[in-house]
Amino acid sequence: MLETLQRAALPGAGSPAATTAASDRALLAGWHTGLAIVNLRGNADDPAFRAAVAQALNLELPVQPCTSVADAVFRLVWAGPDDWFVVGPKGRAAAIETRLRTALAGIHHAVTDVSGGYTVLHLSGPPVREVLAQGCPLDLHPRVFRTGSSAGSLFFKTSVWLWQTDAAPTYEVLVRSSFTAYFWLMLERGTQECGLVRRRFL
Repeated sequence: MLETLQRAALPGAGSPAATTAASDRALLAGWHTGLAIVNLRGNADDPAFRAAVAQALNLELPVQPCTSVADAVFRLVWAGPDDWFVVGPKGRAAAIETRLRTALAGIHHAVTDVSGGYTVLHLSGPPVREVLAQGCPLDLHPRVFRTGSSAGSLFFKTSVWLWQTDAAPTYEVLVRSSFTAYFWLMLERGTQECGLVRRRFL
């Protein structure tokens, strides 16, 4: 579901045609609330650790810095040499924890449900790179940041982790739940010219 929150200040913006034109150039943004987010720690150099994670999640663990991988169920985000985020469907955090701990039994690891502390934001639309650039120092040019890339950074005063999901480009941003209102406020301020359309996810 899409809801226009604000639109570019264009002549005749009150007309349906102008609203549609503005929306076509707007930033699309929406919170994926309630996703399962699990922090995984372990030794990436241990083949047994990598194999156990792949067995539990049916997805190879990304070990190259600043990368992420995904299938129809999970996204695995590299967050450090021995640190990953596992992002999964709503209400599945306990099941993810159980699967990982069972597969990793006897292997040095740590699994922590951090779902209550983070929310994931979807960002897409023609101005997405320009809007992010207002508050994020990362170079998001497609030469250096592309589908599968991920990195920790800032959006103004908010610490975030973001990754690119396709070449459109579309981004997802992991934001601490206590900073979601501030992040959204800065999005609203940063889209006065292009417009902001809220995308609602079930």
